[in-house]
This record gives sequence, C-alpha cells and structure tokens, in this order.
Amino acid sequence: MFACCSESASRKRKGYVLVFGSLIIALILVPIAGLAVDLGLTYLVQSRLWAAADAATVAGAGALGRGADDAAQRANAEATADSYFSANFPSGSLRTTNLQVTSTATTDATHIRSVTTTASLSVPLIFLRMFHVNTQSIQVTSKATRRDVNLMIIMDRSGSLSASGACTPLKAAAVNFVDKFADGRDVLGLITFGTSSRVDFAPAMTFKASLEAILNNVNCTGGTNSAQALWQGYQQLVALNQSGALNAIVFFTDGRPTAINENFPVSAGSPCQSHTSKQGVLTPGYNQNVPVSVLGLYVSAAPQAPPLASDQTVITNKNGCNFSQNQSRVANDLQNAPTTDYWGNSLTATGYRSVTYSGAGLNIADPQNVENFSTNAADHAALRIRRGDPDPSQGNRSLAGVSIYTIGLGGATAGTTVDDVLLKRMANDPSLTPNPVAAGNQGRYFYAANTQDLDQAFLQVASEVLRLAK
Repeated sequence: MFACCSESASRKRKGYVLVFGSLIIALILVPIAGLAVDLGLTYLVQSRLWAAADAATVAGAGALGRGADDAAQRANAEATADSYFSANFPSGSLRTTNLQVTSTATTDATHIRSVTTTASLSVPLIFLRMFHVNTQSIQVTSKATRRDVNLMIIMDRSGSLSASGACTPLKAAAVNFVDKFADGRDVLGLITFGTSSRVDFAPAMTFKASLEAILNNVNCTGGTNSAQALWQGYQQLVALNQSGALNAIVFFTDGRPTAINENFPVSAGSPCQSHTSKQGVLTPGYNQNVPVSVLGLYVSAAPQAPPLASDQTVITNKNGCNFSQNQSRVANDLQNAPTTDYWGNSLTATGYRSVTYSGAGLNIADPQNVENFSTNAADHAALRIRRGDPDPSQGNRSLAGVSIYTIGLGGATAGTTVDDVLLKRMANDPSLTPNPVAAGNQGRYFYAANTQDLDQAFLQVASEVLRLAK
C-alpha cells in the first residue's frame, strides 16, 4: 500500500522535473545560447571592422606624402585609405550588408594633417529574428594623424666613395629617399660634406625637383668633415623655428670623421707673415686605413655647388707659412688645435676617443690624434643637437626634439672604415646600452654592408621618420 502511493508520487515528481526542465531549456537556455551567437557574431564583425578602419587610416596618413600639392596629397590619402579598407574588409564579409565607408583627409592644426575613416554596416542576427529584430547596425571611426616633416639630409661626399664605386649608388638611393616626402607640406634641405661642407639646398617646401637634380650632380671628393656638417644641419632647423613639426636629421657616411674646422693659433717661430689665428679645415692623409700625415689648412666651405672638381682649396692667409709650399708641414706653423672647434663643438668633452695635448690645446703633429679629436667633435655635435643646445649664430635660439638617424656604409676602400659605435652614439640608438651620451630623442642607426644595401637603408630611415610623423 505504502509502496504504491510512493511510486505514484515519484512519477508525478518526475513529470514536474521534465516539464520544468523543458521550460528552462526553452525559455532560458535556448535564448541565452541564441543571444550568445548573435552577440558573438556582432563582436567579431565589430573587431574586424575596427582593424580594417585602423589599417586604412594608417595607410592613408602615409599616402599624404604623395602628390604635387595639398589637394593631390589628400586625394591620394583618401583613395589609399578606402583601398586598404576594402582589402581588409570586402563588401559582404561575414554576411554583412549596407556597408558604407568614408575616408576624409583634413588639416587639423599647423603642421598636422589627419585621415579619418568611418565605416558602418548591418550585421545579420539569428535568435533575435524571433522578436522581429533582423539586423544590428555597427559604426566605427578611426583616425591617424601625420605631422609635417622638417628634414635635413647630411650626406658624405668624400673621395673614398668615389674610390669604392659607391658614389653613384649613393646618389640613386638618396634621390629615392627624397621622393618619399611631400612637396608643399614637408620641408627638406641638403648639406653635403667632404673636406669642406656647404648648404647645397636650404630647407624648402618645394624640394623634389631641385634636390634630385643636385644629388644627381654630386661629385665625391675630399675628407670627412662630419662635425661641421652636423652643426650646419642643426642651424638650418633652428632657423625654421617650427617646433610643431617633426624635426630630424639623416646623416650618411662611409667612414670615420677625418677633418675639423677651427681657429688655429700660429707658433711663435713660424715664418708665416701674419701670426693671427688661421681658420681652416685640418685633415690627415691616409695609407689604407692608417692616418700617415697632417695636411694643410683648407677652406671650410665648398667653393661651388656640386659637381666639385675638388674641395681641397688651401686657405688664402698663408703667405710665408711652411704649409703654403708643402701641405704636410702645417704642424710646423701651428701651435695646436683648440679644444673647441669653430662651431662650438668640444674635441674632448665626450671622451669617446683618447687624445693627446700640446700646451693648452691638442697635438696636431700626430695624424691619428687629428682623427681622434675630429671624431670627438662629431660625437659632441650630435649630443648638442639632441639636447637642443642654443645656436650662437641664431641669436642663441635652440630647437628641442630633433631626432638623428645615421646610415653607415661598409666595404669602402683605402682610408676609411665606418665607425658603427660612433654612429649609434650620434643617433642615440636604443641598441647601444649603456650609451654614455644618451640625450634627447632616440633615433636609429642603419648599416649598409655594401652598395646594394644602400637603398634599403635609406628606405628604412624613411619608414622610421614617417612612422613617427603619423
């Protein structure tokens, strides 16, 4: 009797469990699963839409460098952004509908432009169709900015480049580099240096045709006056006085610094008719990679624009001096090298290369010592630039935030070997740890093992500069 009643109650309880279980599945679990599917699909579409919009704006900002004027550059940027979006999210992807994409290039502020991509579409829903909700609308907006670039190209044109056959490939790589920047927005200038240096093209917004013509006519001759060229490049950027732009220097060389521009004191026993200090460029001669003599004082500015037959013109204030007849006898006329060059760069402050003294200055009779203190001057010039030191020739104005990028070419011939550590120090390259002269922005050093690598090295610098501009 009791067993019978107990069995009936048990069956009733099982029925209730089955009913409630079915209701839970139908009213709770199925809707939750359906919502999860709809939400998951919506999230997936939104994520891919964001990624496509981000890729579009970054590519569009990069394309702001293409075109003869601002209108053409904006059109290129918008077309590039739309193209990149379509490549990453074709119409109809993931069964979406009503895709609308708009890319717009605008000027946001002085020296700053941007590309904005807005995309919207409809996502098909599954579960919510039961409630007459067939689609979910999604819209995303992505924006990438590009700062205008003020860039000084400081390019070695020393004789070793001609001897190694690198002069022509270098010019081609530099021309290709210039083409990556935007006429009418970016500002580019050029300084070439050998024994002397000169501003071959003052920074300007319209630069491509002129710069490319000058670069194609460069003749490689002379020594390597790195410190002077660096400081002259900084002077050009300071004169622009545009802190809102991305200010940068690209420095190329195939060897060690070998020249210094100073006011050299004349020895009391020198036969020079005038014993006033002699301003000029002192440089050693080489046998293979070994400095073997100290040559006479040359003028510090190239006598003309490229092409140069030579930039080794002895200074005019030389009457009666030993070096007026024999350049290798300059040490017979001069007391020493002052510890600061003509541009205010120290020959000793960074201590990168050891130097020897002669009285109050540095020994110029030892050609290796001349190379060493010329190297220190270049090291200090780069440090001063990255710190944003005042420039006396510009009323002690300064410019903070200048980035330096260096390119070193290996495989050169007699008289030069690129100094990788120096070029990393100059750029404040993050791979050099510790860096005793770390200051200011970090740049990068790129090594080209041979002339075939030159174009790639310059393109890597362009990518770095344009990446920071965006």
